[in-house]
Amino acid sequence: MVLACCRSCGRQQSATESGCLFFHKSKIGGIIMYDQIKQVVLASGLWDNGRAASHGFILSPSVYEISQEKRNELKVICEALHDCLAGLGRIAAIAYNPQLGHSATWGMIARALRTGVPAIYHDIMLFKPGRVPSICKVDLMVSEDGSYRIAEIDGHNKHGLGYSTLAARIRKAIAPQVWSFPGVAAALAKEIKKRGESSAMLLYSDKERFYLPEFRILQDELTAHKINLFVIAQNEMKVENGKIVVLEKNKEHRLFIDLPFLYYNRTLNNLLADLYRNGKIDFLIPPKPFFGSKAILALLRNDTGNKELEAILRSQIRSASLELLRQHIPESYLIHKRAKQEYWQNLCNDRQFVLKESISSGTKGIVFADNPRFATILKRACNSYYHFVLQKEVTNRLQHFQYFTDDGELRQDEWYMRLTLHCSMRDVADIVITARRDKKVHGALDCLQLGATIV
Repeated sequence: MVLACCRSCGRQQSATESGCLFFHKSKIGGIIMYDQIKQVVLASGLWDNGRAASHGFILSPSVYEISQEKRNELKVICEALHDCLAGLGRIAAIAYNPQLGHSATWGMIARALRTGVPAIYHDIMLFKPGRVPSICKVDLMVSEDGSYRIAEIDGHNKHGLGYSTLAARIRKAIAPQVWSFPGVAAALAKEIKKRGESSAMLLYSDKERFYLPEFRILQDELTAHKINLFVIAQNEMKVENGKIVVLEKNKEHRLFIDLPFLYYNRTLNNLLADLYRNGKIDFLIPPKPFFGSKAILALLRNDTGNKELEAILRSQIRSASLELLRQHIPESYLIHKRAKQEYWQNLCNDRQFVLKESISSGTKGIVFADNPRFATILKRACNSYYHFVLQKEVTNRLQHFQYFTDDGELRQDEWYMRLTLHCSMRDVADIVITARRDKKVHGALDCLQLGATIV
């Protein structure tokens, strides 16, 4: 039998076989790998205290392989994204200033970028207009022809960084000798050191407590890069005499991961905003919630052919970067009630569109055309200004991945896949794969979380 090395893990396999199927054909081999992967997850602490019931996912020995050509394509997307976000930041600063932007198009931009954004951010998100996130998530779908299509740009969200770190650890356990991306922790550590710091604070709100276990994974990984990440709940911070007081009383924190909206501590929220205005503190993910709005996809695409919007975009964004990102964004429209409901309904005729709430978490605000509620939600969207985006649905190519049952038995199935690209300052920090049997792909108990290698 001719043997070759699996590109993912280096183990010998038959030249006629693919992936790690040769290694897993024996029951013993499958159980060994299952136990090895499970131990990585258990060691992370994610499933401590019975959290496998809330934070669980299906274990898999699969590793997503990406070619050098595709790796370069993702890098170019990160470069173009950096230019587009910086340009949108400058455009927002102009749009919110009535002495600078005073036309119907400028008003549309201002209103679209402010939709769903709490008032605490309204002025500070214009501070440092060209500043972009040190780490930015981009959700990509792989279409039938193998091209990348951007489903969402999320430049105002720290969630998922721990899961990406854990997926990389699992990949390393499966395939320790392969070429891979540096990882989100390495990218963040690099940016923190560039700011002249050796520590940072991750402040989380009461509404973010679900993500605490993955924040701890990121904290642990940053320690390996000689960065102290202080993970602090909002109730562990208070304001005394106009100053922030935290448990680490001898440590003055100047650098934060982001500025979460603290629903139950507006005083602290306001103080952090004031310190940011005065240059006393800074954020790796700047407080610009519109970087996480679906509206920016429609603005960047400009599928309505608004000539003034086109001129505005090109005045602040390099044409090459704008054109490149447009190639990867599906046809997208900002819904507004100036157009009659029939206009939007006719747009959907004979074509599959997805309704997306401009500001929403995960897949909560996403409705596919085959959903019985689509017509009702579309009607509600047509009676609002810029609360929803209508985006052409991408046919998500099915992928074959292996997975383990709860007792460690190895199986294989077809999965819908979402590729989350983590961009860091014009380069790829890492990619992580989320896969489900449902085309509405998101993190869930029945999903796969896969790391990636470059081949």
